[in-house]
Amino acid sequence: MSTDNYTKLLIKDKTAETDVERKALFRILSNDDLYRKVTHLYDFKEHSIKPESLENGEVDLSSSSRKLVMAAFNLYNGHYKADICDTFASLDDENFDLVIQAIKIRFKQDE
Repeated sequence: MSTDNYTKLLIKDKTAETDVERKALFRILSNDDLYRKVTHLYDFKEHSIKPESLENGEVDLSSSSRKLVMAAFNLYNGHYKADICDTFASLDDENFDLVIQAIKIRFKQDE
């Protein structure tokens, strides 16, 4: 399902093929839980993340979803520092793979 979500996010944002930062962000935000909450995390009109969403209580995130968002924001522009050990230790297999895919996209290793 997250592949469909990923494609929908890219289309909605009109993400450029070369925009690896945004593509990595959307790869993680395509997680089913985060996809349902994406408008709290990303402003499609301004084409920017909403880092304040992690602090203002606007969106309810589990601890693992919060770590996914922090990893996504870090891959996008370095806004949040994401500790690798802390991030990966809390993820199930599916989300672990999702973050690996996002890292590969961000650093152009997905070809």
